[in-house]
Amino acid sequence: MKPVQKLLEYDRTIITEIELQQMLAETDYLAFCRIIEKLVDNGIVAPVKTAGINGKLPPLANKYRIIKPREDYSGYYKFIRRLNPRLNISGYLKRPELYKKHQIIVEGLSGYLWYTAELLVEPMSRKERSFSIWGSEKFLDDHFTLIREVLRFNNLREDFLNFYNTPEPFFEYVHSRSGQMTVLALENKDTWFTFRKLMLDTGKNVIAGTPVDMLLYGEGNKISKPGALEEFNATMLGKRGPSGRFLYFGDLDPEGIRLFFRTREANPSLDIRPFISLYQLMLQLAKGRELPESPDKRGVKAPLAEFAFMLGFDKADALTAFLEKGLYIPQEIVNYQVVSEILS
Repeated sequence: MKPVQKLLEYDRTIITEIELQQMLAETDYLAFCRIIEKLVDNGIVAPVKTAGINGKLPPLANKYRIIKPREDYSGYYKFIRRLNPRLNISGYLKRPELYKKHQIIVEGLSGYLWYTAELLVEPMSRKERSFSIWGSEKFLDDHFTLIREVLRFNNLREDFLNFYNTPEPFFEYVHSRSGQMTVLALENKDTWFTFRKLMLDTGKNVIAGTPVDMLLYGEGNKISKPGALEEFNATMLGKRGPSGRFLYFGDLDPEGIRLFFRTREANPSLDIRPFISLYQLMLQLAKGRELPESPDKRGVKAPLAEFAFMLGFDKADALTAFLEKGLYIPQEIVNYQVVSEILS
């Protein structure tokens, strides 16, 4: 790339003498001075006098201003005048450089308003609307910040595009629907499937004395993404804010316990609690058994005392007795035969 082109494409208007030498890749100082002299004579750069000189011979300014040619925007005016009148035509005529920046987005909006404005009356999903306007399902996501800028400049509300976000899909099994549903979120797939199979086969949904309306497979960390369960609650259960209640059941190891707390913190508007009966059952079933080593070797602490208190224990001893040895109880200890006994 030629020196002039490099300078004109530089993202700032002020450049230091050191940056100039690095950009031009000229190590010989005298040769570098001759290049700078030509650039100054040709009006490409001008020394910033207030920045002083570098103290070398021959001297150069410490900083230079890059003189970029004014862009001719006259070719854009005809396109601006053809925009749909709902858009800020007068604003773009005054600031054609902004139209150039917004062109792809605003032309898509204009065409949509001219020919298919009625499609904005009914909502679409985010990706559906993106494809409908710009011909790419990812355009809205890829250019969301700029699209918001375009909407503001054109005095359009952010909900003008009338799209809805789709929640992260979870594997779910709905046994029954009620005004105040109890949802059991399970950490592991096998346990989720076992509960689902037995509830489906028997028609029963009372687990260890607690009626459960829905089973949700949390898919590990997916359930702890910010707002994931809140969005599920709003879009799939049709509720904003607190609904019935969410019960959580996972492995008894530091990561499983941390996952529970992360899920609660990520969905603060929901009532999420550990399924006490199932955790206590895990501890009973583990008595006298040789427990496996925890696969989590990171050594990150979990709030054991708080979790033990939530399970009804005065102290964390019931958990630390095996967790501090690096052992854990996988939730699969509550297997098909066990579930069939506690399901009524």
